[in-house]
Amino acid sequence: MIRRRSEVIWRPVDGRVVGLDLESSTYFSLNPSAAVLWERLADDALAGELAEVLEREFGLDADRARADVEAFLGELRAAGLLVES
Repeated sequence: MIRRRSEVIWRPVDGRVVGLDLESSTYFSLNPSAAVLWERLADDALAGELAEVLEREFGLDADRARADVEAFLGELRAAGLLVES
């Protein structure tokens, strides 16, 4: 299960997400598809569930959706923005 860290504050802005990691004082911005996934990460989620969201909401094929989710999660992991159990 994956979810975003609670120490990150964020706001939706014109279909995007702008956030601040309070621990590192680092700002970040997410595009519209990443913003949808970010919102889903408020609660525990699985990578497969996130890929289904991209398929449904953005019309991506399954392989592309899975690759995009893995890339997105990889970036969030590298930035220390996720909690995984």
